[in-house]
This record gives sequence, C-alpha cells and structure tokens, in this order.
Amino acid sequence: MTTFADLGLSPKIVAALEATTLKTPTPIQVQAIPHIMKGSDLMGLAQTGTGKTAAFGLPLLHRLLELNHPPGPRHIRALILAPTRELVTQINDNLTIFTKGTATKVTMVVGGASINKQAERLARGSDILVATPGRLVDHLRRDEKVLSTIQHLVLDEADEMLKLGFMDDLEVIFDAIPASRQTVLFSATLPSSIRSIAERHLREPKHVKIQSKTQTVTA
Repeated sequence: MTTFADLGLSPKIVAALEATTLKTPTPIQVQAIPHIMKGSDLMGLAQTGTGKTAAFGLPLLHRLLELNHPPGPRHIRALILAPTRELVTQINDNLTIFTKGTATKVTMVVGGASINKQAERLARGSDILVATPGRLVDHLRRDEKVLSTIQHLVLDEADEMLKLGFMDDLEVIFDAIPASRQTVLFSATLPSSIRSIAERHLREPKHVKIQSKTQTVTA
C-alpha cells in the first residue's frame, strides 16, 4: 500500500497530514504527485471528489518548502486558479491544514470581498495565491504587478472556468506570468477548448487520468 511518505513528500507535510482524515493517497494523488514534485507540467483528467486538491497542493507545497526562505513584498510564488468562490475557499482551507507547522503563506482572492484589503495582502507577498480568474483580473487592471514572479500555475476544474466564461480572463493572466513557469491543469472533461489551452500553455506535459470517482474525498 502506498503512503504519502512513500511518495517522497517532506516530513513536515506528512506530519501535518497525520492530523487529517487523509491517510492513504487516492489514485490521482499517486499518479500526479511524483510528476509535480519533479517540476513537470501536468494534464490531469479527474472528476471532483477524487482528491485533486491534495494531488496538486501537496507536491506544490513540497517544492516551496525546499526554498526555505519567505517571499518578498509583491512576490507571489505560486498561483492556483479555480472557477468559484466556494472552490477557492475550499482549496485555501485545505492548504492551510497542509501547511500547519511551516512558515508557508497562503493568500485568497475572490469576488464579494474588499478589493483594497486583498490588494494590501498581495502587496505583502505570499507563497501561494488562490484566486478566481475574474477577481484576479480586477487586480491586474488596477496595475497591481503581482504575477511577474509566478513559477507555478495550477488550473483546477479548467472546463468549469471556461463554461463560466473565463477564457478571456485566463488569457490576460497567462500574459501576466512568466512563460518559464510549471503549469498543472486539471479538468473533468476534455473539450477542444481545454486541448487548445494545453497545447498553447503546457510544455511536454505528463498525462494522468482517473475515469470515475474511485472514492470521494474532501481534499
């Protein structure tokens, strides 16, 4: 049986997981975590409930912990985009649990909250920014240059983002971050629009696929 420790994750992350309900990696986590830890771009086909948040969140945190120093002002190291406020909040909450006992800083940006207070938090810098595309573009239009240092980009439920009309916002965000980044894309379906994004913005990605929910998890 594969464990999170077997996947090579930092002992600090494994220790944080011991206080959660996540005891054994799901199939998508077993497949995705090693590729992301190595820095590869990744294209994942998986439904909600298969454990995608941990599949991209844990190896991302592992890589950030290796840096061993805090981000500077207006310095964002990793960006996670999700289609809805609810999903962004869920991802943020899970990352907060995963980072317990570390100095990793996670910031959330969504609509329906004070954009000025969000701008203040972004100006202080963060290891990980979790955001909805629309609100993040609102910040970019205010000339807040906070994405030029991004080295890791995650698109979660990419097909839902396109269904909600965020294609133009995604292109604005792609243009604002370095092309040399690592990019991870997860989608439940694979329409031509998602294939187009992958072809244009992912570099020789590894492919992982879970055809159906093998178990329902919250991270």
